[in-house]
Amino acid sequence: MASRIVNDIKSHYRAWDRGKGTTSERFVEMMADDGSFRSIGGGAQPMLFTRDHSMKENVRAYFKGLEQDWSMVFYNVRMFLVQGSTVAVFCECAWKQKHTGKVVHTPKLDILRFKRGKISDFFEYFDNHQAYAACSTEGVCTVPQNPKPVYKSGASVTVSGKTAATSANVKTLKKLYAQWEKTKGASAESIMRILAPDVLWGSLTAGADPVAFTKTRRSREEVGEYFRGLDQGFKMEHYKVKEYVASGAYVLVLADISFTNKATGKTFVSPKADLWRFARGKATEFYEYFDTAAVMATTA
Repeated sequence: MASRIVNDIKSHYRAWDRGKGTTSERFVEMMADDGSFRSIGGGAQPMLFTRDHSMKENVRAYFKGLEQDWSMVFYNVRMFLVQGSTVAVFCECAWKQKHTGKVVHTPKLDILRFKRGKISDFFEYFDNHQAYAACSTEGVCTVPQNPKPVYKSGASVTVSGKTAATSANVKTLKKLYAQWEKTKGASAESIMRILAPDVLWGSLTAGADPVAFTKTRRSREEVGEYFRGLDQGFKMEHYKVKEYVASGAYVLVLADISFTNKATGKTFVSPKADLWRFARGKATEFYEYFDTAAVMATTA
């Protein structure tokens, strides 16, 4: 991808943070006329503006709805992961719901696809369960009014280019994910073997009740608790990997998944994104993004 395009993206995100969400037109102008804009929110009732938008002119409806209901607290980018015509933007953001006064603080992942120098497709992940709760006066939100960011504003890194190690990491993950799907989630031990002793393991639900097993883990031994909790609570229906986006030490695995809650019998389906970071052949970091509202809906 041309460095000019990457620089334009980085400039947009800086302006988006500094302007506190008032620079959407810059992003719209980067869209292709027939581009698509999609969100994990999927147009659910509390956030109708997150419905799928096709065509550049219609994308403005998303930003109009966002502006009507939410005010930005901060929007910090951690990393731009670049491979071919794809840019994955890893962020954290905090927004205040204008009608309830509740604040959401969530990791965020934007996946941008480019064609002929313009954004042809956009998809965003965020903690939609937390966001929906903030839209209701009865919703449970525990985020303070002034949440502390994890990442420093303006301190993002850009990762691009493959090495022999990158290719080896992708090969390892392809084998593991194929086994994970084939065994319907019964191959956790194989995954555990590639983890560094001090691996950092995180999830978008972040241990929220009643999926406490998704809390942040900071060692290989603790990750075993995650897999035990997953096995006790959910049965895999399918786990279809669609793509590996890899540069440097990072691999982003994009998939479509479905699990059934063993206690309630309810099933969810969701797109999923797993970020892996490697060092000397071992995974030192993992973070998973998915439809948190869909998961939580199966627990009730």
